Amino acid sequence: MDKDSYMIGKKDGTPGLGVSLSNKAEVYSEANSFCSAKGMEVETLSVTTTPAAPARLGSTELHFKCVPQGGSARPLVRESDSIIEIRKR
Repeated sequence: MDKDSYMIGKKDGTPGLGVSLSNKAEVYSEANSFCSAKGMEVETLSVTTTPAAPARLGSTELHFKCVPQGGSARPLVRESDSIIEIRKR
């Protein structure tokens, strides 16, 4: 994609509706193989999953980078859309 980031996208040819977890797993497997060959591990930058629907195949796109091994991977955390303040009386 740009400098040290990569993208893998895969259409899911399985008939049906909804998200194919096996398609998502295959995308991550390819990314892990790619980074492992460099002696590194995957850090997810973003993942987009489009569910299958009538007349539309599902797909998964993974934008990632390879980082040194050793626990640098962290869970994805989404920032809050709004902050609610609770006051005690």
